[in-house]
Amino acid sequence: MRMLFPVLLALAVGSPAFAKPAKPPKKPTLIDFVRARDELSGGDEKKWESEVRKRFGAAATSPMEDDTLGEAKVARAILASAMFFGVPPAKGVLAAFEGYRGALGYVPPPVAVHYQNLVFQGREPRGRPIDLAFNFPKYYVDEIAPDLVAYWETALTAGKIPDLALEETKAALTETRVKMRPLLLDKLRLLSRLVRESGVARGTRKAEIEANIRQVEAELARAFTGVARRPEVLDVRKRPYDRLRIQLEDTGQAPTEDDRYLDPDGVPPPKRAPTVADPMAEVRAPEPDSPGQLSEPQEAPVPPPPPQPRAGDPQPELEPLPPTGVVELVLRYSKHLAKVIAPWLGTPYLWGGAASGEGTDSAGFALGVFRLGFGIELPRITRDQFLYGRSVSKSELQPGDLVFFDTQGAGPPTHVGVFTGKGKFVHASITKGVISADLDARPYAQTFRGARRMLAYPASAGR
Repeated sequence: MRMLFPVLLALAVGSPAFAKPAKPPKKPTLIDFVRARDELSGGDEKKWESEVRKRFGAAATSPMEDDTLGEAKVARAILASAMFFGVPPAKGVLAAFEGYRGALGYVPPPVAVHYQNLVFQGREPRGRPIDLAFNFPKYYVDEIAPDLVAYWETALTAGKIPDLALEETKAALTETRVKMRPLLLDKLRLLSRLVRESGVARGTRKAEIEANIRQVEAELARAFTGVARRPEVLDVRKRPYDRLRIQLEDTGQAPTEDDRYLDPDGVPPPKRAPTVADPMAEVRAPEPDSPGQLSEPQEAPVPPPPPQPRAGDPQPELEPLPPTGVVELVLRYSKHLAKVIAPWLGTPYLWGGAASGEGTDSAGFALGVFRLGFGIELPRITRDQFLYGRSVSKSELQPGDLVFFDTQGAGPPTHVGVFTGKGKFVHASITKGVISADLDARPYAQTFRGARRMLAYPASAGR
């Protein structure tokens, strides 16, 4: 019995019934969020923390998970976006506080964040953020429409919309769904492309594509109910290509040439040559002024990039090249990208825009560069572009790769740029427009979330 007592005591002390209860983990606050932003220097962190304490008061040190309307998530997203784009602390924190108060006043979180980003651009609509929600079809932006529709549907089901706003919310939801039909086509094209590519992919690449397919289907189920006229468009039992054709028919459109190549039973598509006219013009030697006068020595002409793959191409990568061949290929892409990107530099930021010289957001800039420069049609929104092409690591980056960032501290990528080589990328900044930046600079290095390769490179390029 003496020998048994220590054993029983040890078992009792170590058992859940007698163990001392563990302290629940501390819930983070807005101050904790600011302190965790690695892109801030010590001095900047103190400035942001001081502004947050001054503006938010007791809410600055309250657990963020206790919010019921998404107000703390709104504040975090606006703070993170302001830090990423170099907005001054006082202005950024004021925007976060206004978004926080808006969410408390039943402004949908996607609209609350969107409104404050418009403030950063100096383009806020006249009226309150809640008015922007009711008038969203007028200010429609693809990037936030799925999240807004999903929020409205959930809030309506749960009875969280105030009675005074019920009819206006339902009307805005109905109009927004109509506006989302082109985006639905974009999603179905992406889904069809992924299915087409999964048929020729192998190994880890195939697993990556299958995960992307599940992600797109989940997005369709979450936010696109009621967008299509026929329920078959969202029926996962049907082939995505057939669902795409149904939606095209319902919107009075015929399949494009690229659409026809998305048929998984169709023939392998031919590669497409870059589309910018006369890519050699910038390197041609000028004519001599007179028969006896010689022109200045010119650099040797650089040939244009090779033809680019399409969805379902069984060989999207180039044949292996010797090291000197890879160097030459990188030069060809770099020269071509410089020509394509040049008209975009200095273009002001415009959320939802995609026009050089007029206005563009980051996804619109990427879409324009690849459409005009390589004949590659990217999806319209950032998170869909992140599912296009093949993933590459930061150490493997080559000119033309897309680089993605999480500007809102929420997980999914919300910003994209085009890598141009030598550690540089070009993107559309909210505060500065289209600029070239250093990928290793603090805001970009700390928020980098991955890269995707769209262009034809040898399988070993970058490794």
